Amino acid sequence: MFDSRYEKNLGTIGADGQSKLSASCAAVIGCGGLGGWIIELLARAGIGRLIVVDGDIFSESNLNRQILCTEDNIGQNKSEAAARRVGVINSSTEIKFVPLFLNEDNAGEILTGCDIVFDALDNIKSRVVLCKAACVLNIPVVHGAIAGWFGQVSVIMPDSRLLPDIWKNQNDKGVETEFGNPPFTPSIIASLQVCEGIKYLTGKNTYLPPDSLLYVDIFENRLDKIKLK
Repeated sequence: MFDSRYEKNLGTIGADGQSKLSASCAAVIGCGGLGGWIIELLARAGIGRLIVVDGDIFSESNLNRQILCTEDNIGQNKSEAAARRVGVINSSTEIKFVPLFLNEDNAGEILTGCDIVFDALDNIKSRVVLCKAACVLNIPVVHGAIAGWFGQVSVIMPDSRLLPDIWKNQNDKGVETEFGNPPFTPSIIASLQVCEGIKYLTGKNTYLPPDSLLYVDIFENRLDKIKLK
C-alpha cells in the first residue's frame, strides 16, 4: 500500500520512482549549511537510508543559516543532531550518524553500500578525499558549494576526474571567507543538489551531464550551465 505521506510526490517522482527512492541509501558528508537542508529534504522525500557524517559541533555563528542548529543545541555534534531531526521527520528513513570528519582512513568504510553521496563540505582537501573514495566505490557525488549570493552544483560521476583535478590547484577555503554565507543561499543550492540526486536515484536521466557545472547567481537571478571541457 502506498504511504499517504508521499502522495504529493506522485506527480513528479511517480510511484515507481518513490519505490526506488525508498530502496536507496544516500550519504551526506557535512551536516552544516548545505548538509542540514539536504538531510531535511531527503528525509521528507522518503529516502530509505541516510548516513550523515560530521565531526563538528554547532556554534552560535551557525544559527543564521544551518537549519539543524538551534539555541538549545549549541556545542552538540552536528551529525547527532541530524539523526534526531530525521527521527522526528520520517521514522521510515533509517538513519546512521557518524560524528567524525571524513578522511582518507575512514572514507571507504563510511561510503561502502551507498548509492549516492552528497558533498556538503566546506573545504577542497576533504572534497578531493571524498571524490577519490567515491570513484573507487563507483558512487556518484552530487557536489554543492556556496558563497554569498553565489553557488554551484555538479554531478560527479565515478569516471570523472575533472573537478577533483581542478580543486587540487585551488586554496583549501573558497571565496566564502570573503563573501560569507547568508541564510538563503544554502537552502537554494541544497535544493538543487537534492533535485539532481533524486533524479539520478529514480532513473530520470535529466540530471546534470558529466563534467558540467550549474552556476547560480541569485543576486542577478541567473543560472548558467557551464561545460568544463
